[in-house]
Amino acid sequence: MSASRSGRRRGAARAGVYALLAGVLTLSILSVAETAPQASAWAGVFNKDQVERGRTAYNAQCARCHGETLGGGENSPALVDDVFFTIWDGKTVGALVEYVRLTMPSDGPGKISRKRCIDIAAFVLSANGFPAGDAELPAELDALNQITITRTK
Repeated sequence: MSASRSGRRRGAARAGVYALLAGVLTLSILSVAETAPQASAWAGVFNKDQVERGRTAYNAQCARCHGETLGGGENSPALVDDVFFTIWDGKTVGALVEYVRLTMPSDGPGKISRKRCIDIAAFVLSANGFPAGDAELPAELDALNQITITRTK
């Protein structure tokens, strides 16, 4: 076997080992993320002031498509009740915030700041019966990703 062929085999084997290690590391990170303590959106994770700011932002940015009562429009889904929980049950507040931030409004995605999206999320959660508490939703995405949305308490 030539030296170049042998070197290529060692390189390929090394690349395979690196890929395997990367896969194991990824699975380890995912399992830690899955076992990290999760807060519930039912625990009063936003306050009334944040809901009111969210209502104002929603009315300015979202109501024209999703309706003033969040009931949906001709081409936009409802953001309350069964439709909301069918989409968001088991997901995190961070996922909701980032979805809104990156995809809304539909005619100009990415125009709404994360802070306003967090306020809008507080309003949407409140409209779905989640209770207000004393503190606002955190501004950090990592913290928002620790708050789970569930249909039941």
